[in-house]
Amino acid sequence: MNWLLVFICILVLGNWSFCFAEAKQYDGIWFLGFNTHKDLFGDVNGKIVRQAVTIAIDRDKIAKRIIGDEVVPIGIIPPGMEGYDSSLPAYSHDYKEAKKLMKSAGYSLYDKRLKTITLLHTDGVKTKEIVDEIKRDLINLGFDIQTTQVPYSNTAQWNKELSSGKYHLFVMGYKAGNLGQIFIGDKLTQLFHTFTCFRNSTNEADIAYFNRYEEAVKAGFSPCPVCKPQPEAEPKTLSLIQPLIYSEGTANFTFFRNKRMDILLEELSTMDESLKASRQDKFEEISRTIWEECPVVPLFYITKL
Repeated sequence: MNWLLVFICILVLGNWSFCFAEAKQYDGIWFLGFNTHKDLFGDVNGKIVRQAVTIAIDRDKIAKRIIGDEVVPIGIIPPGMEGYDSSLPAYSHDYKEAKKLMKSAGYSLYDKRLKTITLLHTDGVKTKEIVDEIKRDLINLGFDIQTTQVPYSNTAQWNKELSSGKYHLFVMGYKAGNLGQIFIGDKLTQLFHTFTCFRNSTNEADIAYFNRYEEAVKAGFSPCPVCKPQPEAEPKTLSLIQPLIYSEGTANFTFFRNKRMDILLEELSTMDESLKASRQDKFEEISRTIWEECPVVPLFYITKL
């Protein structure tokens, strides 16, 4: 799936219309990305600086207070998805330790190299709240961050800016799998159709809307024999993480490169899904590597629509 279409879908962050159900299922992640082509985050001490930034950001506040979710991300794979590793230790919010790491990497609070840091983001209401929180947290490490804001509706500009590689940091989200679709039920025939089916009723009083195949079936509707609506495919972990962290991934705007992870992702892409234990081991190794290398800071998981 085109990464930009996925991004457009989750840019509902402009109006923040995510609905958090009681039993949450996740299929995406919102994160702060580091541009590892920049010396600050990509040189010999880049990993230390990325780790310092990670523990300086109050992710608990972002996930719980700003977003309203109780789950604070630890790894890049959300709970409930294949490969989730519940044993990953959490990065604790710790300014004191973050400052020690920055000092060990050769940066003081007054280092001029920290005063011209750029961050790209969209203009969604909650996105701006998150960015403001990140800026406040990183002031404590000596960062002076200048932000560039792109209208969330202007996907062409966002794509251009994000792909340019000129920003030190960026905030974005990504969802796995298909975007989901709307099914149209006809109360007269008790059939439900795809959105574009020519058999859809034009009488609003006869129409029922469903955002999942299962909802239409549960409501007593049968699939149309002409357009043949299909259940949504379960979002796959590989479709979430491969575009983001594979060296040639279509959404790898951190420009992070790791040969071992590339090998693991390539193996997973051809491995039979019945080999659950082997697949889990590979996903867990990927999660541990991302956790240690910190090319991204997971901010919150995105609920499945």
